[in-house]
Amino acid sequence: MKKILKWILGLLLVSVVTFLIVIKLQYGMGLPYPDVSGKPVLADSKLESFITLELPPGMVSSAPDGRLFFSYHTMHKPERFVEATIFEWVDGKAVPFPDSPLQKQFAGAMGINADQHQRLWIVIPGGANNTQTRLMAISTKSGELIVDHVFPPGVALLAQDMRVSPEGNTVYLADTGMLKFKSGAIIVFDIKNETTRTLLLDHPSVNPQDWYIRKQDGSPNRLAFGLLNFAVGVDGIALSRDGEWLYYGAINNNSMFRIRTGDLLNTSLDADALGNKVERVGPKPLSDGIELDGDNNVVITDVENGGIAMLTPKGELSTLARSPGINWSDSVTIAPNGDIYFTDSYLTGLMNSLLKPADHDTIKQKAPYTIYRIKR
Repeated sequence: MKKILKWILGLLLVSVVTFLIVIKLQYGMGLPYPDVSGKPVLADSKLESFITLELPPGMVSSAPDGRLFFSYHTMHKPERFVEATIFEWVDGKAVPFPDSPLQKQFAGAMGINADQHQRLWIVIPGGANNTQTRLMAISTKSGELIVDHVFPPGVALLAQDMRVSPEGNTVYLADTGMLKFKSGAIIVFDIKNETTRTLLLDHPSVNPQDWYIRKQDGSPNRLAFGLLNFAVGVDGIALSRDGEWLYYGAINNNSMFRIRTGDLLNTSLDADALGNKVERVGPKPLSDGIELDGDNNVVITDVENGGIAMLTPKGELSTLARSPGINWSDSVTIAPNGDIYFTDSYLTGLMNSLLKPADHDTIKQKAPYTIYRIKR
């Protein structure tokens, strides 16, 4: 009997070890990404610390009238320490927006975006909390909740960033997928009819390639004690000013892509036909948020090199600015006057391999945290 038990235990041990090896080989390897950054084209004086905070920022969004909104990054669980997590920068101060009980409903908010119709959009992805994803819009005039939509179960579970069409009828969201286990996607939400379409599933443009992200110390950013590579699908998303093109990029992908919004809205195109409409714009660093300027230059966060890059319509990549003190360039926005704002969410400086948020003492020790401005 003892021999049988030993044999069973040995077989179980071999099975577990084999399983872990397979997981490591399939999901936990990756290659170092080539350094595509260059000497910054802007003088160091153009990059400035604009807002300093006690908690790491997440998203930042400039409204067409110049108002600036930002959030604390949800992966640090800021609701443990503060009541308000979304703010407007007013006269040199962070003012909760809206200043109302609605703030209690923003726990877990990932993406925020100010559109051209005086609305601040907020998405709370359900994937991290085993709930349904919620999309809200707050009037920037009154501070009232004017859109409140809960997606069906399983839809847009890891929606991150978003953009709203110029006419204000459609929201485009980037769903990152789950590492390499679940494909990324572009989510198209019709505001009036409250209908949703999940597009470009399993298309190479929305999924991570086999690169690993280096942390500030040069070590690979891996999860589960090194078992899994931190590989993220489509995250950065931006619209051209005329609303005709949607640009997007996966974090662990070497290319920036675009697709006509008319093709995304064309329900007669099947998955293969829609996938054939995707265009590669050019190379990029491993990146998080992106934005477009008026000339369709793509402004790109560089998560490995602590900076901001720019990709021209001709596919030429350059580094605008960078600093060794920046941990993770996260979200980026462009003000009406051309100034660029971006956040350092300090992800690899505070999160452990199980994505457990740091305690308050650790967060305080590494403060302050910064929203940067690049003067144009």
